[in-house]
Amino acid sequence: MNKTALKNIIEGILLSSFEPISADKLYKVISKTNQTTKADILDAIEELKEDYSIKEIEIVNVASGYRIQAKSTLTDYLSIIFSERIPRYSRALLETLSIIAYRQPVTRGDIESIRGVTVSTSIMKTLTDRNWIRIIGYREVPGKPAMFATSPEFLDYFGLESLSQLPELPESKEPKNLDLALEETTENNHSPILPETIN
Repeated sequence: MNKTALKNIIEGILLSSFEPISADKLYKVISKTNQTTKADILDAIEELKEDYSIKEIEIVNVASGYRIQAKSTLTDYLSIIFSERIPRYSRALLETLSIIAYRQPVTRGDIESIRGVTVSTSIMKTLTDRNWIRIIGYREVPGKPAMFATSPEFLDYFGLESLSQLPELPESKEPKNLDLALEETTENNHSPILPETIN
């Protein structure tokens, strides 16, 4: 298969997908009907990135794979188009998510100790329903509370490949400032916009 055809196929698949696609998955799909290698797939992706350098779209690699998205230069225009669909994050939800992201694994008790207030069940349910957090085990203490950590979907939504790309915390490291980093990430995020308000 020639490079142009391969690039066109990859581009079409990424544009049609509602979620990121890994290089391995692209290879499995394309190699079923065309002779190619994973190296060819990766080379084609790099060439597409170069092609997009003069356009207002880009290919980014997040935790689950590759996706095509608008560049940050379009943020002002997109915010106008999707103004009614932009989710509104409550400070309590951002604080809870930030604590889990930066201190994971943590229990609900840990979160309440850091925030100084009870964690709303609706917040934990919202984060779980969106697959942004998950239970990864249970702490060996009386009651065996669940330990929470972020998920690959969390990384995908905020445009991250790994937790090491999270913004650095303010030097003060005051618990009340934990949500600022995710607020910054949210503002710079180019992931698909969710339609409803987050409580």
